[in-house]
Amino acid sequence: MSFEYYYITVVSLVIFVVALLIGIIMNNKYYRVIKESLTQVREAELKGPSAIGGDVEVLTCPRCGYSKTIPYRLGDYVGKVVDETCPNDGERLVVHAIYSSRPAEQSL
Repeated sequence: MSFEYYYITVVSLVIFVVALLIGIIMNNKYYRVIKESLTQVREAELKGPSAIGGDVEVLTCPRCGYSKTIPYRLGDYVGKVVDETCPNDGERLVVHAIYSSRPAEQSL
């Protein structure tokens, strides 16, 4: 076998090991970040709607158009199907809008 064959094999193995180490390090880093954010979501949900003041979301029924406004719950997003049901037809409600009910600060 030639020198080039061994050289290419060794370089490939080194690159593979470095990529593997980077993957393991980044995986642990992102695992911690995701775990911390989920813990914050749970803590905010336990505190209730007063944890995030002024933000509200509009839930609508896709079948009949019924809508209701509730305090914002951390983790909700527009388009999310929530567990609450429509009082008219029993269809699950969808988050239609999220906005702040506080007046915007005006800059001079």
